[in-house]
Amino acid sequence: MSQTQIRLTRNPDINKVLSFLQSKYQLLSEADIIKMALSEKFQKERENIFELQKERRVKEAWEYVKKEGKKLGDKMMREKGLDPKKVSEQEFYNLFLDDHKHN
Repeated sequence: MSQTQIRLTRNPDINKVLSFLQSKYQLLSEADIIKMALSEKFQKERENIFELQKERRVKEAWEYVKKEGKKLGDKMMREKGLDPKKVSEQEFYNLFLDDHKHN
């Protein structure tokens, strides 16, 4: 596999970063330090993307559970002859808990 070169124009900021990293990783060349830094940045970006995807899946699952829970609660109330629009959340919980206490 042929190696591709990347040109990097040195400026005071890059020199400062390279100097700091060279003091930390004395056995590595500047090229190896740059490769390591790019690799670490890439890994962090991948982790961020993974976390965002995970968070999105959790939110989608939560919304699904809420929607399905409402459907089930409405069904339970209708089975007891109640109008779901007229029963408060607390009344529903009281009814549901009382129902389970006696079973």
